Amino acid sequence: MFERPRGTNDWGPEDMAKRRFVESRFVQLAESFGFREVATPTFESLDLFTAKSGPAIVRELYAFKDQGGRDLALRPEFTASILRFYVSDLRSRPKPVKVYASGNVFRYEEPQKGRYREFSQVNAEIIGGAALPSDAEVLALGIGTMRAIGLKQVKARIGNIGILRGFLPFGTADQAVVLHSLDKRNFAMLDAELARLGRPDLSAPLRQLIGLSGDASVLDKAAKILGGAGSAGFEHLRKIADLLDAYGVSRKDYEFDMGVVRGLDYYTGMVFEIDSPNLGAEKQVGGGGSYNLAEVFGGEPIAQTGFALGLDRLAMAAEAERTIEPPRPLDAYVVPIGDTAQAKAIEILTTLRAAGLGADIDLVGRGPSKNLDYANAIGARTAILLGERELKAGKATVRDMKSGAQTEVALADLVDAVRGIDLTRAPGSARPKRRAAGTRRARPRRR
Repeated sequence: MFERPRGTNDWGPEDMAKRRFVESRFVQLAESFGFREVATPTFESLDLFTAKSGPAIVRELYAFKDQGGRDLALRPEFTASILRFYVSDLRSRPKPVKVYASGNVFRYEEPQKGRYREFSQVNAEIIGGAALPSDAEVLALGIGTMRAIGLKQVKARIGNIGILRGFLPFGTADQAVVLHSLDKRNFAMLDAELARLGRPDLSAPLRQLIGLSGDASVLDKAAKILGGAGSAGFEHLRKIADLLDAYGVSRKDYEFDMGVVRGLDYYTGMVFEIDSPNLGAEKQVGGGGSYNLAEVFGGEPIAQTGFALGLDRLAMAAEAERTIEPPRPLDAYVVPIGDTAQAKAIEILTTLRAAGLGADIDLVGRGPSKNLDYANAIGARTAILLGERELKAGKATVRDMKSGAQTEVALADLVDAVRGIDLTRAPGSARPKRRAAGTRRARPRRR
């Protein structure tokens, strides 16, 4: 026997139903916001990711050489691929370009609950919109996705890395080290770097700053700590709050958090992370913000903002809050009784499927009783029994699997009967004294 690779998962039908439920809510909402779907390769040139995140990122990737000796990597997220796609093919489209994607991504990291080496994300990007309305739009979509899933416990934490960049009097490389230490809350590293840079006096205000979170009043406190620096960034956040009010986003769903740093070089302004508090230590389900990547990949300077949410953690959160809707049950299970009924049963099956109903048929050759047991076990709403007597009469026996009631229905009326059947109330719905030809009396098992 073979085992699956470490950090990966097998997802059974019940798991996939939960994941598709979550994904469908995101897709429906994104489409309603005017986003359109794109797809990019599962693997890209390794240079794409090192240009975005630096050479150190390689140790976190599934990087490899193909048979032509080219350096490639499985995608660790969607943003780099989408911006590469934008620069190469989408630049001529009307602005803003609003796109979304979903699928598997890969990171070589230590597996733990809710964190795998292969996992799934949903992603949305706005390219070429004005910064303020675009930031508010992606926040409304990200928070709205959580609400569309039915989650009651939602908390977005919104910051502005541009404020920190403007406050730190260092070059890009030194800024990156300081921001990384703040992101990881590694204060020993922070103090060491600030001492190296000759600015140990910045340690105290920076620590104070990233400890601030709450409603809009924290913005005034943060501005005071920075001595008036970053006024434009603070005003940007205040205006975002006003726009989120207009979107109908409750202020209970988000807070301002000066500790949201997301210490990656390409983030430039508003940044955010979204939590589902019911998940405990694995509460963070995603994040994003405004960034600068198009020009890194050879495009013109243009505003960009977006986010990604982890599909696996969203499904965990939905399951924890019991918001997942059950999958659509099979509408009908067709049971041919005897060889002469097989061809007609397949015709009926095809008619039901063509009408948009979920229908299946016996593929094993069971007897009627065992077929009814199977129909009950898979949760079919109805079973359609077709024997020699029914064929001669141009009818089928339809059994309501929940109540056990049976009735004969003309073949021409089967689609309507399966769609709206209520045999327990319909006239003549009592159990027939005569069973369908070749059947034995069978009580449906309790599920």
